[in-house]
Amino acid sequence: MMSEHDGSPVAAKVIERLSSSLPPELQRVPVTAASILREDLGLDSLRTVDLVIELEDEFHISIETDDLDAVRTVGDLVVLIEKKSGTSST
Repeated sequence: MMSEHDGSPVAAKVIERLSSSLPPELQRVPVTAASILREDLGLDSLRTVDLVIELEDEFHISIETDDLDAVRTVGDLVVLIEKKSGTSST
């Protein structure tokens, strides 16, 4: 499921945003669609909220807290943003 989103413009922006916001100890961790936000990238709830706010601004969308319940990976986040912004390729 995730590989089809790796090359999308939304995925590229999300991965770029995540990569630049990782704490120093995780800067060398590659961010891919399969990366698990909490376990692989160390996103706690505060960092997740900050990221969501940035992505809402970037894509001109609104992401509700309930929407995030199903988001576990970068790819899940990309799919959510694509749905909210109307850029879904599926």
